[in-house]
Amino acid sequence: MTAIPESWRHRAYDREAGTAREYDSATAWALLPCGLALAVFYVGLAGLHHVSDGTAAATQPVDVAAGSAALVALTVALLAWKKLVAERFAHAVAVGLVAVSAAYGSVLLVTSAQSDETSTFVLVLVGAGVGLLRLRWFLGALALVWAAWLACVGQLGGSFARWDHWVFFMLTATALASVVLFVRRRSIDTATAAIRRASQAATEDAATGLCNRRGLAMLSHEVVALARRTGDAVWCAFVDVDGLKVVNDRHGHDAGDRVIMAVAQALRATSRATDVIARWGGDEFVVVGLGVGTEPDELERRLHVWLGDTFPSDRIVTSVRVSVGRALLEPWDLGDVERLLWVADRDMYLRRAARSGHPASIVTVEAPDQDA
Repeated sequence: MTAIPESWRHRAYDREAGTAREYDSATAWALLPCGLALAVFYVGLAGLHHVSDGTAAATQPVDVAAGSAALVALTVALLAWKKLVAERFAHAVAVGLVAVSAAYGSVLLVTSAQSDETSTFVLVLVGAGVGLLRLRWFLGALALVWAAWLACVGQLGGSFARWDHWVFFMLTATALASVVLFVRRRSIDTATAAIRRASQAATEDAATGLCNRRGLAMLSHEVVALARRTGDAVWCAFVDVDGLKVVNDRHGHDAGDRVIMAVAQALRATSRATDVIARWGGDEFVVVGLGVGTEPDELERRLHVWLGDTFPSDRIVTSVRVSVGRALLEPWDLGDVERLLWVADRDMYLRRAARSGHPASIVTVEAPDQDA
């Protein structure tokens, strides 16, 4: 296919298939069950402390921490249930839950002065691997949990027993969280790659390897979006192979297919890497790219020269002539890709009709409805 940037292709395929921001989507989906599970965890752990140490002085800080943390977790779960957490903020919210859990674990550890409460930090580390998918957020969460735990260890000093034992468990939990993260990311990447391959197959013309109409619609919107951001113009060339029906009738459809393939190769060779090239259908091709593009006469000349130089012994291919029309979408224009294609198509018919001496043959063409 045309060597346009893969990032354009991926964005277009992802938008078409609804798989954009896969990591953010998965994390946003996990906020509801994680929030509910954490709320139960906070309250349950506080209840265990009541059973093991029922004195009010010992349990009051834990109760306050548990209630506050549970309230935050339930709020996040409610917002996720109502779909009020934007996907782009899902990782930030998830790291917030990790921070709340680390704070709760710190209260438990410092209040009880028992090293066994490090188990809370161990669980939080593993949970970070389950809930977070973007590496920078995951690493930030790990650093946060480790910093909170080390601060507690430093505050407890010599009263913290078996510190080497718990360092080993913290390192093991970190490794386990990393493995969970890797497995989850790999499964999402595999599914996304399969969707992209399917999308690419559905947007490629089987005969030429160029984009088909669907692929053109997807990728040309990426070109227009980039042009809007950078203030560039967008150009479109509509290319028609003249007399292909005559070639088919005289020499057979195999010869016609050979002509189509040759023109497709010529368009690839004479276009830029960032131009989107598509087979519009039959003997028609479309090129969409950034900037003002190439003048129709110059593009016709380049195509004819390339065909002659590449297929000097193929009289059918070298006898082919193409007609090119061009349209331009300036940065201040309000038109869209459909309008751009229509204008380029109309320009091609006008130029071909003028060349043949019958300029009136295209006056019945109507513009697409811009309000539709």
